[in-house]
Amino acid sequence: MSRIDATKQAKLEKKAQLEELGVTVHPPVFDKIHSILECRESQDKKVQTAGRVMAYRTHGKMIFFDVQDPTGQIQVMVKKTDVGEKLFKITKLIDQSDFVGVAGVVSTTKAGELTIIATNITVLGKALRPLPTEWNAAESKEVRFRKRYVDMLVNEEARKVLDARWLILKEIRKFLGDKKNFVEVETPILQGLYGGTNAKPFTTHMNALDCDFYLRVAPELYLKRLVVGGYERIFEIARNFRNEGIDQTHQPEFTMIEWYQAYADYKVMMQTTEELVKHLVKKLYGGTEIKVGDKKIDIGGKWQVFTMIDALKQHTGIDYQASSEEELKKHLEKNNVNLVGSFTKGKALFALFDNLVTDKLINPTWIIDYPRDVSPLSKHHRDNKELAERFEGYIAGKELADGWSEITDPVDQRQIFENEQKQMRAGDDEAHPLDEDFIEAMEYGLPPLGGIGIGIDRLVMFLTNTWSIKEVIAFPTLKPKGARPINKPSAETNKIKTAVSNDNVKLPKREKAESLLKKYVKNEALVHHCQMVAEAMQDYAKQLGENKELWYQVGLLHDMDYEMFPDEHPQKAIDELLGDYPQIVKDALAAHAPDLTGREPQTVMEKYLFACDELSGLMHAVSLMRPGGFSDMKPKSVKKKIKDKSFAAKVNRDDIRKGFELIGVEPDVHISFLIEVYKNKP
Repeated sequence: MSRIDATKQAKLEKKAQLEELGVTVHPPVFDKIHSILECRESQDKKVQTAGRVMAYRTHGKMIFFDVQDPTGQIQVMVKKTDVGEKLFKITKLIDQSDFVGVAGVVSTTKAGELTIIATNITVLGKALRPLPTEWNAAESKEVRFRKRYVDMLVNEEARKVLDARWLILKEIRKFLGDKKNFVEVETPILQGLYGGTNAKPFTTHMNALDCDFYLRVAPELYLKRLVVGGYERIFEIARNFRNEGIDQTHQPEFTMIEWYQAYADYKVMMQTTEELVKHLVKKLYGGTEIKVGDKKIDIGGKWQVFTMIDALKQHTGIDYQASSEEELKKHLEKNNVNLVGSFTKGKALFALFDNLVTDKLINPTWIIDYPRDVSPLSKHHRDNKELAERFEGYIAGKELADGWSEITDPVDQRQIFENEQKQMRAGDDEAHPLDEDFIEAMEYGLPPLGGIGIGIDRLVMFLTNTWSIKEVIAFPTLKPKGARPINKPSAETNKIKTAVSNDNVKLPKREKAESLLKKYVKNEALVHHCQMVAEAMQDYAKQLGENKELWYQVGLLHDMDYEMFPDEHPQKAIDELLGDYPQIVKDALAAHAPDLTGREPQTVMEKYLFACDELSGLMHAVSLMRPGGFSDMKPKSVKKKIKDKSFAAKVNRDDIRKGFELIGVEPDVHISFLIEVYKNKP
């Protein structure tokens, strides 16, 4: 019997003993008169409260336990002489994590501990699993997010972040509804045609109507229909769904707020957003200062405003207006800035700004007047048709919000939709579809209109200085345990296919991979790690009869974006940096970080990459401690360090163990193989 099974059995036996004593172990109701906080403020007064037992200890004819509710924690003392023999016997059957009701008088013990001296104890619920005694956030992230309910119980920091999220949502509603007279509305999640942004949707089938629907990617087009219908100030806090990548800052299911104001332009929206952020910071922290990364920022003053053209000139000296196309191309080349798609001056302006300026915008800053080339859904600028009336907010080099003057001309909107259709026919699965019903709605007339969209998850990350999206979502999206890919070949089929097809993969030369690593990784330790994984992958490919060059380059490139783009790793490499590399390489990079991408290792190559990655890092750390390095290393010394969580604490032990399972070999065999690889390499 496992330890957890033995614990459950012991708790079930206590439950049975309680029932034999006539106790209703799971009663339907309890009159909780006071919160724990109120109890702590009621010295020498009678109280009646309830909560979860967080710690339990006995001392002769006295029992002590700590009871907790959302407002705090307090000690309870139960004396046999005060409660009687039967109730004392019942109290002895209570465990940590059970729910109890307590009545008594608040006093201070000789040790100075504020305590409820109990006169009555009521069992309110028997827990069958113990709370964990150790909850290591650094090494058990997947466990934390899968068992978020436990994380909330034992990890105070997790609760603080989520409490901040609920307060932010509450205060957004109060600010827009009470102070600015906006109406909170609702729009459909199931839509016959998705729209509002360029994104890949989720598709589902409605049996009642026997047709396919899309999950909402943005509420914009339905909110604008409401404006057509006569609503002048509206907002929605909307759950959206985009069938795209998972990384440090993106989830496929997320929350955002959009609000629209009739007769307003982008400058009005910008001012309202600034007021909202100041309101939220004051409610969270009581002042005007926040911490972003390692920087403390005071947002209380008037935020500075620059056009994108002026910001580029001020921070880089590049005079966009005085530059020819050839000069702009030279600036791009000189600063290693690549454009997506064909060259235009507007795209060059945005790319130079995005790569060279944003991280210099430390104090709260609004950047306005974006190129129309990169803002097709914004109204063109009233003074310059090459620009758009769009703004973005930056604090400490990070983007906070994005808003604009809305297009209200149905002819202009139709032209934009038709251009998107061309992109869709060319294979862009994120292009915006043509929504004829929305165009028809616009033809009934729209007033001048300002709009903005802010990701709630990102806003919470920003205001709590928590730069992982999973931390700010109560239950982030994870791959279900034991889930198998739909319509995917089995592992054995994958193994056969991989062995055959890998030989035919067209790869750039190795020099290109080495050049990419040199360009994006400056940290020598990380370069060395990538090289170690590449050597291991190459030798495993040789042993398994696989494509050695493919496996080597996958190993070399697997962390290429980790240093420069830690919040976007590995999606940045997959989406942008790998360019013409074959999909098999991009899939492997996605599979080596399933917590961030949602793709579990499937092919033989992906499984071996996963198995070599974390273990190689730990083995390198072991080698640095040994005079002989790898030359005299034994598997048992590595296994010992796997168990020692204080050694190389950032190495994920769960991933190492998962790697052994993925490739289906004993730890000694895998470790011995890697020792031989590294022993023979300079």
